[in-house]
Amino acid sequence: MQKKGVEVQLLVDDLIVGLDIGTTKVCAVIGELQGGRTINVLGVGHASSGDGVKKGTIVDIERTTEAIINAVEEAEKSADVVIDNVYVGIAGSHICSMNSQGIVAIKGNNQEISSEDIDRAVENAKTAISIPPHQDIIHILPREFVVDEQKDINNPLGMIGGRLEAQVHIVTGAITAMQNIIKCCEMAKLKVDDVVLQQYASSMAVLSEDEKKLGVVLVDIGGGTTDLIIFQNGHVIHSHSIDVGGRLVTNDIAVGLKTSTVAAEDLKINSGVACSDLVDEQMIIDVPVAGGERIKQYPQRFLAEIIEPRMEEIFFEVKAQIEKHVALDVIPAGVVLTGGSSLMTGCPELAEEILGLPVRRGLPVDITGLREQVRNPKFSTALGLIRYGAQNYRTPTREKGAFGGIVDRIQSVLKKFFTD
Repeated sequence: MQKKGVEVQLLVDDLIVGLDIGTTKVCAVIGELQGGRTINVLGVGHASSGDGVKKGTIVDIERTTEAIINAVEEAEKSADVVIDNVYVGIAGSHICSMNSQGIVAIKGNNQEISSEDIDRAVENAKTAISIPPHQDIIHILPREFVVDEQKDINNPLGMIGGRLEAQVHIVTGAITAMQNIIKCCEMAKLKVDDVVLQQYASSMAVLSEDEKKLGVVLVDIGGGTTDLIIFQNGHVIHSHSIDVGGRLVTNDIAVGLKTSTVAAEDLKINSGVACSDLVDEQMIIDVPVAGGERIKQYPQRFLAEIIEPRMEEIFFEVKAQIEKHVALDVIPAGVVLTGGSSLMTGCPELAEEILGLPVRRGLPVDITGLREQVRNPKFSTALGLIRYGAQNYRTPTREKGAFGGIVDRIQSVLKKFFTD
């Protein structure tokens, strides 16, 4: 990064930028990691995505690039820096995930497990699955290692054994989706340090290590998609993207109340209630009539009865995804909601009723600097990207169209895994 002016002594090379390219907005946050976990936020910017992104995937390069430039310039202005590199989130229905395992025999007379043995085991887990030609790996996340039937090993390096098994969670995405993200950033004069699964980034901003060890589900309700990730024993066991988000709620309101999408979004944010049991029966809302200047009035319950079915659809699908991969009674830390749509009144209450689990709204934690500007679920992904960037600091940027060598990416993941 380059500094504007010379008065400030901050080492700008230590700054990290999280760029969240969402369906409704683009957020850019500039920060630095202090004391191992605390993020000192120096700059914040956001801009409307317009129609450049749909359901988490870029559909208009020029509009998305413009939104990125606007968000980044706003963040640069507040931080008084010029940024060159970013960590970017990725989401959408093209995202796939699966669990795999790889097994190797330990070489050498003393049978001491080396980093090369670990690399071979993880690489075997990768080659054990079939990845479609239009997809590439985003993450290989270690779940646990097994040495000669001894389970629940986090770091087998230096242990003695004859057989090493690596169990991993692999996330893949469409190559074209990643290429389009990189292209938009390049057109905005930015280099992409890494592309990161959005819900994984969000989890790094709002979940505690205790919650991950106990068992927890993070649900990120965005504009175009609802993304979830499940942790057990401190590791990811499942991730998924649901093709329904807050923008569909906005569309439902626009159709049901015969108003514009702009007015519908405002009604959702300021008067929306996800759980009809929490409606203020005395509240009357003003609704602008689409295409005119007239105002019609409706009780808040009418608005809630439009919103609630769509939110129920989201949470029933979340429940189905959870039950496919883990029993509900082994998630003692419950569900954490984040993302802009989670701010709607009644969202945690409705989720708790459907899921049968404790539910809380997740806010980014361990934040200093511009804390009040970003302590909001809609900034979870951007802040998580900063924390991810700090843990994987200055890994080589992917070559356009190639997305880096798999061994380098595995070693980067393992390095972070062993230092947590």
